[in-house]
Amino acid sequence: MESASKMDMDERQIIVNDREQLIYLLTEAAEIEHGLMCSYLYANWSLKERTDEGLTEAQLLAIDSWRDSMQSVAMEEMLHLALVNNLLMSLGSPPHFMRPNFPIAPGYHPSSIVVRLTPFTRETAEHFVYLERPEGMEQPQTEGFQAPVAYERYRGRPRLTPTAEDYGTVSHLYRGIEDGFRRLSSELGEKTLFIGDLQTQVTSEVLRFEGLIAVTNLENALLAITTIIEQGEGSQSNHDDSHYNRFCVIRDEYDTFLAEDANFCPHRSVVSDPAMFRSVVKQETVHVSEPLAAHVLDAANATYGLMLRLLASGFSLSGGKSEIRRIEIKSAISMMSVIKSLAGLLTTLAANANRPQETAGMNFHLPRATLALPQREAGSTLLAERADEIGHTLAALIEETRLADTSLARKLHSVAEALRANKGIQACTTGQP
Repeated sequence: MESASKMDMDERQIIVNDREQLIYLLTEAAEIEHGLMCSYLYANWSLKERTDEGLTEAQLLAIDSWRDSMQSVAMEEMLHLALVNNLLMSLGSPPHFMRPNFPIAPGYHPSSIVVRLTPFTRETAEHFVYLERPEGMEQPQTEGFQAPVAYERYRGRPRLTPTAEDYGTVSHLYRGIEDGFRRLSSELGEKTLFIGDLQTQVTSEVLRFEGLIAVTNLENALLAITTIIEQGEGSQSNHDDSHYNRFCVIRDEYDTFLAEDANFCPHRSVVSDPAMFRSVVKQETVHVSEPLAAHVLDAANATYGLMLRLLASGFSLSGGKSEIRRIEIKSAISMMSVIKSLAGLLTTLAANANRPQETAGMNFHLPRATLALPQREAGSTLLAERADEIGHTLAALIEETRLADTSLARKLHSVAEALRANKGIQACTTGQP
């Protein structure tokens, strides 16, 4: 019965009757891409880095290749997030960089899409294969990654209010989005459907991702969707470089090392599902409460929040403000190396006094106001002020931790300086269309 239900879910057509439902599906796609990127990065940052962590030279060499492969996959998830936002903006919608905090509540995504923050265990590797599997492929959910309750989100009939759909795989969702673009383009006409401001579109000229294209008509909307699907599950003719195949290769190599050495452990003793705050309800999370780890986690999350606000602001710009956009997006990209350094440090710091053998991890926590866009005239001042605040905190952290990269504080202050210079550009462009 269970496999039959799954088959029904995979074969069920996603119906898009109007623009609002298409926008709804795209915002969910954006949140899934964002969540997968966080999940892959968390697992990647948990990997050991030295032979004195209980690894042989051969094991470390393989783990380094896994690290590079997963980093590449995570960056392609960022490309997918950018493409989804171009698809959204082509319809007249604003970009969408928000997502639910971890752990994600059951029902928010389909029961087949469980996104968690876990170290790179053998089960995590198998779960990543499951998440990226091609549409229609039968595969059981990995132990420890099943939805806590069985549910379906199928909407029984079309509604005016945008409604959650069920789908078995991420590619199933994109097939529904693709059908929606085709249907609405036919019903409304391309000129009526693609009403978004072309100048809001972000391309590889601004954000250096191969395959990042503007979406202005049905042809390039379908091209953007095809890029996402083929990089994830792979094309019918070539799965070799897909996320699915890359995780299959890593999983199989993992199994080879386990067969040779049952004690093989490529990851540090990083907690699963870390929490920045103590939960008021019962949740399977670990509160990062040790003072030093909590301090580093706070700085990492604040930097991550600033990065997303810079991206959201940069994606929202139009009308003669391309230089402002470049500064904001370039500043966002510079935040990534800061986050990576802090996340790596967290995996060496005790998370909780009650679990002294386990270390902390970056949990990508977002407060409510993180992505509320600043007023355009005040934006540079607001963002620069935040960058300086984080920079001062990082300078203090460098003094009290084993953080090797002493340039992190300077990076934040450099961003603040660029944003303040940006304010002069804003004044020059005020009133332009």
